[in-house]
Amino acid sequence: MTKQTLLSVLEAERLKVGSDGIAVPEDRDATFMLAGPGETIQVSRVVKIEAREDSLCLETAKAERYWFSYDLVLGVRLRTAKTAKAQTAGFGR
Repeated sequence: MTKQTLLSVLEAERLKVGSDGIAVPEDRDATFMLAGPGETIQVSRVVKIEAREDSLCLETAKAERYWFSYDLVLGVRLRTAKTAKAQTAGFGR
């Protein structure tokens, strides 16, 4: 995926670009699918996206930061947090 394609997708989802990057609102759940050597890597619970000139930084809810080149991005899943929580496994339903 190119930087322009990624920014177009995020803009279509109405995510706002701020001075320090693109913040994913609390009512949304973002997951990035990336190409790894022989596998697909998922980075879930992304809360902040920094679209630099030649690299992409993804920050998760656990304050983990991942750096990737744009050509490794296969896709992005964005959904409402209500949908995401309704599909989680576990007790307390």
